[in-house]
Amino acid sequence: MRINIAIIPLLAALLPIFSINVSYVLAAALDHVPSCFVYVDGCTSISSTGRAAPESLWFRATVIPSAVLMIITWRLVGGWLRCLEGDQYRGSGAIQSLGIIAGFFLVVYTVALGFVGPEYHLQRRIGVILFFGCTFLAQLMLTNRLWKLATAVDAVYPITLARYKLLLSGVLLALGLGSIPVAYFIDSNASDNIIEWNFSILMIIYFVLIYLGWRATGFSASLAVEKRVAK
Repeated sequence: MRINIAIIPLLAALLPIFSINVSYVLAAALDHVPSCFVYVDGCTSISSTGRAAPESLWFRATVIPSAVLMIITWRLVGGWLRCLEGDQYRGSGAIQSLGIIAGFFLVVYTVALGFVGPEYHLQRRIGVILFFGCTFLAQLMLTNRLWKLATAVDAVYPITLARYKLLLSGVLLALGLGSIPVAYFIDSNASDNIIEWNFSILMIIYFVLIYLGWRATGFSASLAVEKRVAK
């Protein structure tokens, strides 16, 4: 029996988006965080929505599986690139590695969330920095490669999707660079939180574009399950 797993990038996008927003609604309903429209008002951070029970249980139970889905997606991305252009592109291994490292450190961050102490603060800090940094680098490298494939004479990737990825990567880069002056010159947690929420959602939406890219290029992946009968 074969199970189609080509839908995994879509799940890797929808589950964390659903997760962190439900976590915020729960936390706000229980007065653990302020109530506002976080994407515009920035009244709280994503981390704050997963620190206190019971929303912390929901946060861990959904974000950790999200990280696993992301890791699987990046693992499959390498195979997708090889299907598009054979073994000519050696950077697929680097993209895979960065994505897998990012997913691992998302788990590291999530596990430490809610615990008090300098060692847990350091764990969360390392986890979130490496998750965002490695994910963005993997997305940037993938965007660059797909753009070349879309603009080549014998294009094997839709130019429209390549433009969407390029636009999204540009917005993420602008938000990332914009967070530097906000952090050092603007004493405002709200500004930091606004950037964090929007950057996170846009970064996760990138997985939807991966899913659409797989569909547009006819890429499919399946998990083979063999049933053996004992003799």
